[in-house]
Amino acid sequence: MIFNAGRLDETEHPFELTLNPGDVRVTTNYQEHDFISTILGTIHEGGHALYEQHISRELVGTPLCEGTSMGIHESQSLFFENFIGRSRAFWSYHYDELRRDADRHFSSVSLNDFYRAINASHPSFIRTLADELTYPLHIMVRYDLEKALFNSDLQVKDLPGVWNEKMNEYLGITPKNDREGVLQDIHWPGGDFGYFPSYALGYVYAAQFKHAMIKDIPDFDDRLQSGKLHEITHWLSTHIHQYGSLKKPLELLQEATGECPNPNYLLRYLTEKYSEIYHF
Repeated sequence: MIFNAGRLDETEHPFELTLNPGDVRVTTNYQEHDFISTILGTIHEGGHALYEQHISRELVGTPLCEGTSMGIHESQSLFFENFIGRSRAFWSYHYDELRRDADRHFSSVSLNDFYRAINASHPSFIRTLADELTYPLHIMVRYDLEKALFNSDLQVKDLPGVWNEKMNEYLGITPKNDREGVLQDIHWPGGDFGYFPSYALGYVYAAQFKHAMIKDIPDFDDRLQSGKLHEITHWLSTHIHQYGSLKKPLELLQEATGECPNPNYLLRYLTEKYSEIYHF
């Protein structure tokens, strides 16, 4: 994110807000006992911000000066959060810096143990704190409930109980209260119904963008290990960001990757990553 064209502030639920490409605001939430979620959440919102900051200035003042869809927008935030922020290569460069800033509290923790810890997979109540493997299950819960609401198969007053049932069905856990259950997101109170599938689409798109990017940047991991992200962000800006809404989502995806949406890249990524972490 370019901080001379934006700022970072604190809020209860992280979000990104664009006034124009020269003024893009990012907010984050500081978790005292889970600092990595704060780091990853900030990186996530920073991915949104980079998209907005790199839209062509020729589009400013027009309806095209925004992301082409929320699925594509979430692909950018999830790309930075997961494919960069959770990667071993990224932390190979930044881990010593974290150790210094943490007053040496991690002096006895190896990079490999830290990497495994931030990628550990386990059921959790809060979507924004979920790991890469269980995150799609959180989206499935919300999709099922939204679909039932719109089909008149579920009344709003019954949402808390059915939410808990779905969480138990998909993740094997039951929220103790509505704050860690049905009221945790800002989307429904803000009227953003139908938004949650954008995260699933964004996850698929992000994996596909990375697959295409590596063809042009075969030393992707080497660049992360040396802290050089310029060519990576330039690729995203060239193929995605600059167009704003000039191109439709599938048109953008096909031109950047050469094919229609393909979930196999995400499945391959998750399989390879977690089979290495958990030795299966």
